[in-house]
Amino acid sequence: MIVREVGREAADLLSAIHEECFPNYWNIETFNNFFSVDGTRVMIASSCESVSDCAESFAADRDPVHRQRRTQDDEAGAMIVWRNQHTQSDIMTLAVRPAFRRQGIAKTLLEEALAQMESARVRDIFLDVEDGNMAAIKLYEAYGFTHLRRRKLYYRQKNGSHTDALVMTKKFS
Repeated sequence: MIVREVGREAADLLSAIHEECFPNYWNIETFNNFFSVDGTRVMIASSCESVSDCAESFAADRDPVHRQRRTQDDEAGAMIVWRNQHTQSDIMTLAVRPAFRRQGIAKTLLEEALAQMESARVRDIFLDVEDGNMAAIKLYEAYGFTHLRRRKLYYRQKNGSHTDALVMTKKFS
């Protein structure tokens, strides 16, 4: 997998990845709005030659006929979105498609994003993670994130129920 920064041209691909990972996904307009705010950064992990190749691969992957002939060798597997504002950064989402999980891709994206935040002289990082998402919580804890507070009934599920979000933070010296 190659980690590369992407921009507004990838909004449809980012929305498709988010839709596959979360019950209340962000649409293309949401991603376009993110890019209109200074400091927003997005990276994807993929083995595609370009963003347009990734988008084509993703569309083909949703087609059952094409899916049988495809491999994971030319797909976008994950993304991370964050926003730097002065000395603070907010990780807005880290999403790994189910077929690509447990391969270290989230770790790779998080490491690269943290390195870029540190070089941008960010001091405080914040994120929300769904309570019960132990894989994500353990990943963030392994990188020095600590629990700050809980947001009650923050995430809406497909069945209409709600789950809490844990707000986590990390400080650079």
